[in-house]
Amino acid sequence: MSKILERSEDAAATQLDPKTYLIKAYLAGDSGSGKTQAMVTMPGRKLLIDLDNRAETVVGTKNLHILRCYEADPRSPKAWMELLNIQKQIIVDIKANDFPFESIIYDGLTMMGRISMNWALLLDGKRGLGGCPAQQHYLPQMDNLAKFVLSSLTLPRHIGYTGHIELHEDMEDGKMKFYPKITGKLRTELPNWFNETYKCDRVLAIDGKVSYRWLTAGSGRDEFFKSSLNTLGKYWKDPITLDFDEEKVGFVDLLNRRFGEAWKERRDDTKAI
Repeated sequence: MSKILERSEDAAATQLDPKTYLIKAYLAGDSGSGKTQAMVTMPGRKLLIDLDNRAETVVGTKNLHILRCYEADPRSPKAWMELLNIQKQIIVDIKANDFPFESIIYDGLTMMGRISMNWALLLDGKRGLGGCPAQQHYLPQMDNLAKFVLSSLTLPRHIGYTGHIELHEDMEDGKMKFYPKITGKLRTELPNWFNETYKCDRVLAIDGKVSYRWLTAGSGRDEFFKSSLNTLGKYWKDPITLDFDEEKVGFVDLLNRRFGEAWKERRDDTKAI
């Protein structure tokens, strides 16, 4: 038998295991679109690292702990250094089997990009006009930010990031498209790192009632949105309505649609990374 055939995996005979499946999610949208509120529907006990200083929107949520990592000085790298220290401690605690959270939420990625640039500015004292970052600061900032995000996604926990989106002109076809609000080439790379990338929308009805929804498959200007849970669109149709008064909402709702109750029987396979 072919050595390659022996080493390869038969996709037709393989299914996602609900006991080991981990969500790696990026929720994108405008301010007020419900990103943070939606992200805290992640399974189990959650740790939310508050970079935007807006965690008040989820105060009172059960099974949620908030760790604030915010610096009032917009020029200071202190918040980035604190975030790195927090991440080191998370890794130490997971290795020691002493990390009591099933989900980790980084709220939000757009601010993370800004504070990581404050760190990059320390590498070279030269500045652009008005003291803004110069060309030599952008590559170190993007590299450091990318390494942080990619490293966090290897943690044996459900991982969620929130972030903003903005319109950019696609250089290939000249059309305007939505991309994550992040530096340079990371706009196109970032969505590929996650298995779930959703667009969050806040909808105001004629009667004044506000509702929230997810788009989990992109098209046209927002084509980078996708879901590995919803393989070939078999398990739900967009948009997904988020009713926060329901017990099964957001990620818990989608896990139930894909796996039924089986996903709750998760094995304790998180002792090492």
